[in-house]
Amino acid sequence: MIKDKRTHSDKLKTLLFGKDLRITKGDVFSQVYEYDFSSYYPEDEYIHPQEVTGENIFDIRSFGANTEFQDNAEFINKAVDAASKCGGVVLVSGGDFVTTTVLLKSNVTLFIEKGSALCANKTGEGYGGKGIVYAQNADNITLTGGGKIKGNGEYFGRKPLLDSNMTEHPEVIDVVQMRRDARAQIRFAHPSKYGGPLYLKDCTNVKAYNFIIENAASWSFRIESCNNVDISDFIINNNRHVANADGFDIVGSSNVAIDHCFVSTADDGICIKNAIWLGSNSAMENITVKNCEVISAANSFKIGTETTFDISNVTVEDCSFFMNDIYPGTVSGIAVESADGSVVKDVFVKNIKMNRVTCPIFIRLCNRNRAAVVTADSANAVEQGRKAEKGSCASQDRFDGLGEVKNIYIENVLAEDAEIPVIVAGYRQGKKIKRVENVTLKNIDMRYAPYKEVYDKRRFIPEYYDVYPESWRFRNLPAYGIWARHVKGMKLLDFNCTTPKSTWKEKIITEDVI
Repeated sequence: MIKDKRTHSDKLKTLLFGKDLRITKGDVFSQVYEYDFSSYYPEDEYIHPQEVTGENIFDIRSFGANTEFQDNAEFINKAVDAASKCGGVVLVSGGDFVTTTVLLKSNVTLFIEKGSALCANKTGEGYGGKGIVYAQNADNITLTGGGKIKGNGEYFGRKPLLDSNMTEHPEVIDVVQMRRDARAQIRFAHPSKYGGPLYLKDCTNVKAYNFIIENAASWSFRIESCNNVDISDFIINNNRHVANADGFDIVGSSNVAIDHCFVSTADDGICIKNAIWLGSNSAMENITVKNCEVISAANSFKIGTETTFDISNVTVEDCSFFMNDIYPGTVSGIAVESADGSVVKDVFVKNIKMNRVTCPIFIRLCNRNRAAVVTADSANAVEQGRKAEKGSCASQDRFDGLGEVKNIYIENVLAEDAEIPVIVAGYRQGKKIKRVENVTLKNIDMRYAPYKEVYDKRRFIPEYYDVYPESWRFRNLPAYGIWARHVKGMKLLDFNCTTPKSTWKEKIITEDVI
């Protein structure tokens, strides 16, 4: 039972011993718990019957593929080679085909028929970090058909601390305990983890529609340094407790449109990143997300955290972000972050419905400066729970203190069962102050969850300027509507928030807001 008041002793224990839970030992744990997968799964609303058409169709079975084989990559790649010579279609039909990496090439359509799939093996061997389907330096790629790429995600994580998933909300809201409960349900990565289902790198003119990714072991759909990507009528349906199983990861890519997609996943639902250790080398722009439903145990839509190069002109509209049947709810609905030196600007969000999203809006500028302490290999080691060798991919001062978050416009948000205030925060580092700039929140309607909040008054709220940014990081804040610090130019137009059961909090608290 969660206490309704955090004592001085509780606070001291959190300060001294409140490290993140990360299970780094143990064998693979493949048991699927009840509610690991969402009970709400509207496949028929996104995926439709589709027939393969055209003259140049290459059935992988004609090249030797068989549902009884444990690796069909050789046969599937022969079909890809043949299709690439004439702009043809690679057809996956007749069931589930286990495979190591399939290498897509230019002018190829991968058509996976509804009821069929390409599947990861259960050992993680043979992928070389490229995942199940991979393309690099390819042009004019299409993925369609109504079928699936299956990742077998539960075969690449360790047993979570808890023996079953939590489904009931406690009587008291305590963000400290909430964060512990969430992490106690995570299946942290086992070293056998092979990568994600779909990885496109340095590709142009990509279309993906009427397609399903299921049960990813890691990032589901990684779009790295690509240009002109159009995704629609797409489903990502993952185990919601497999660590690092993001939905869409848009990395260093520009001109990307995501429309009418359903995502249910453990980590961030739709995430924009632009970091040097991820392979990025320049600014990215023009990202549009529309008409999507997202269930995430982390953040529904997020810019960040891995951000060294600039990100601009991002639009999110007409989406629904929610958690339906497990506890805790989604960490944040709209998260806009710069942590490692990126200028994040011109972000437009409107017409969003949220339910059981603990923090509806999280806007954060900090100075983690991760490029100075990790390389691509060491960053991956951290995610896998391994001890990383020392090294960096940039000098200490290349990105240090250069981050900005500015020109953020958010309009028409209905957030039901919220548990944390809207957070807008820059940072103070020594004598230096960096402020979030020009934030407009218009027609925001927050309805607080019907639970008592733990009494947890603190003398000061730390800056947390050099750690992983997350709304839960700030723990139990003294406001319930908005908590803002180090902000320049914030406008609140028609902001409403119902009063929670607790009476010790204020609706709006600002500090260094000018």
